[in-house]
Amino acid sequence: MDNLFDKYGGVDVMRGLIKEFYAQVYARPALKKYFVNTDLEHLIDHQCKFFAYAMGKPFQVYEDEKLKEGHAGRAITEEHFLMVAELLRRVLLDAGVDNQDAKEIMIAVSSKRKHIVNV
Repeated sequence: MDNLFDKYGGVDVMRGLIKEFYAQVYARPALKKYFVNTDLEHLIDHQCKFFAYAMGKPFQVYEDEKLKEGHAGRAITEEHFLMVAELLRRVLLDAGVDNQDAKEIMIAVSSKRKHIVNV
């Protein structure tokens, strides 16, 4: 495999993983509040694109301006960003993603922090 997205099963597997990730997020009131009035299915589709980017899918581009726009006005703190990142890391590992691969994905996620945290 040339990229982690395909290595771990592509869109179908990633959709399941992302659904589990959001189940974990929604189970925490401090994080769920950021998703009030959010269309979860649309968000899952959007996250599949982000995962493709984060997992090295060739030619996958993730526009920083769209990311910044999508998180604007949500008052996302550094603490909550780190909580969500840790949930994602745990979901990846629980799904069988190799520790080194999970680390690479988390580096890609962290690289977008400045476009997400806005408090």
